[in-house]
Amino acid sequence: MVRKTKTTVKKPIRTLRGCDLFSGCGGITLGLHEACLAHKMKLEMVMACDLFPAAKTSYDDNFKPKYFLENPIENYVDGELGEEPTEKEIDLIEMLGEINVVVGGPPCQGNSNLNNHTRRDDPRNELYMRMIRFVELFNPNIVLIENVRDVVKNTQQVVPRAIEILRDLGYSVSNGVVKGHLIGIPQTRTRHFTVAVLDPLADMEFEQFSKQTVGIPRTVAWAIDDLQEEIIGDGIFYNPPNPNPINQQRMNYLHDHDLHELPNKERPPCQQGDHTYPTVYGRMYWDRPAPTLTTGFGCNGRGRFTHPLKPRVLTPHEAVRIQTFPDFFNFKMITKRTEMHYLIGNAVPPLMAKHLLEKLIEIQYKL
Repeated sequence: MVRKTKTTVKKPIRTLRGCDLFSGCGGITLGLHEACLAHKMKLEMVMACDLFPAAKTSYDDNFKPKYFLENPIENYVDGELGEEPTEKEIDLIEMLGEINVVVGGPPCQGNSNLNNHTRRDDPRNELYMRMIRFVELFNPNIVLIENVRDVVKNTQQVVPRAIEILRDLGYSVSNGVVKGHLIGIPQTRTRHFTVAVLDPLADMEFEQFSKQTVGIPRTVAWAIDDLQEEIIGDGIFYNPPNPNPINQQRMNYLHDHDLHELPNKERPPCQQGDHTYPTVYGRMYWDRPAPTLTTGFGCNGRGRFTHPLKPRVLTPHEAVRIQTFPDFFNFKMITKRTEMHYLIGNAVPPLMAKHLLEKLIEIQYKL
């Protein structure tokens, strides 16, 4: 997907009207665009929704949806499952019209292993069910919901509840975990997906979405090798953040000694005994997939984020390549580094979304 220009279909066989709830910068939407492209279809993004202002800035620039909702989705989708639409929901239905595809990645912090406080019992987990209410209201042909793999462990049981409701609505539903490096993503990102099509007889065995499709996993080199001569310093997109002197010393040590794990003696005092953070301050492998990129990819103290060939962390351009965003996708309108890293690190890799959505389109439309 490392393309310089965006491709469109000149004579589409069909136009799909889509909504992306909890859109972020649009990783899933881009995957949907690419899946439509593969099937000679046109995508019209009717609506996206996200609370983060920088997400709207990026999404509007790259997709130009008819509507972008900047308030919480529960402000628009406020009815109870199984009940008649509320006044606000009726307004939303009249505003958006027919919707064929609904996608989204509800906030996952409540399900993340990084969350040690309200893990598994976070109120934000219920936003998963707002997507199901949206589906109940609009009856789309295709549904895709992305989350961290541990979403199945939360105490609200959102995944089994969602599956039961979708089946009652006439959908064939499946869910499971997709490992990025098995399907061509050059990182070990693993995500849970609930997918559905409006055909109760469709074959939705999840193995067709999760099985390995590449013989040898793609590597960091596959993603960023051609960027190594790129001029550093031309804006934050092409420029790594400046580390503090101690972290720079740690990155130098890894490269000077050709290591990928930092010895305990070079770590902060809290990590000089027994600890469970071997990858923190680590160096990526050039010939292996990257670790899962997070919003902290710009700091070597947040994970294995030291560049494989140079004593620095990744530039945002390198990070979006590892996330499988093509070069035509524009992040340069984002002027604050923290916002750019947040958008990139939280994005669903478009190639991962494309992998599932291409198959869902094929199943739903008998292609």
